[in-house]
Amino acid sequence: MEHNLELIRVLLVDDHSVTRRGIKLFLEKDPLIKIVDEATDGQEAINCCKNLSPSVVLMDIEMPLMDGIEATKLIRLNQPSIKIIMLSSHNSDKIILESLSAGANGYCLKDIDDDRLITAIHAVAKGDYWIDSSIASYVLNHLPTESKAGPANKTNRFNLSEREIQVLTLIVEGKTNQSIANQLHLSVDTIKNHLKTIMDKLSVTDRTQAAVKAVREDLI
Repeated sequence: MEHNLELIRVLLVDDHSVTRRGIKLFLEKDPLIKIVDEATDGQEAINCCKNLSPSVVLMDIEMPLMDGIEATKLIRLNQPSIKIIMLSSHNSDKIILESLSAGANGYCLKDIDDDRLITAIHAVAKGDYWIDSSIASYVLNHLPTESKAGPANKTNRFNLSEREIQVLTLIVEGKTNQSIANQLHLSVDTIKNHLKTIMDKLSVTDRTQAAVKAVREDLI
């Protein structure tokens, strides 16, 4: 391992031991990823973050005691430097919209290819944002037809610009940030900025941080 490459310290959060074991076995094949701990619910994840300050949290959504959405909101409020990737086994409108409102740094469905999950972890760890193609496809499918063909308007629930819609469309096609930049004649940094803006827009759909702040002392 090169000395100038920093280990990515990952907290794995999922209430199913078989799922955790499978993810852990694959991720630990990457010499730059270290699983520092595992948690089985949102409250346990919050406690682990307080004690360990992991680089990245892989956060399941549906768990007992406290779900991953609520835990993500609270971690983002109290330890914003920790990066969080939401992992969902569901593709229902309700679950995806709620996960998008949590303010995480990345969103994936659990059926994501293992190599792409590693790529997502590396991207998020260095401060980039990650939207998996399945999530990008979901967002595009929930835009009104007129918004897909032109600039955002009042009926565009996510208020995405024409350029942002183009970026999501290319993500669905499996393009990397570099290939998206090449196709749109933009810099990679500009594409990353577009991704950040997209994530910010998706996260404000239902988020009510004031309410979260009001209850966080009781939950942490």
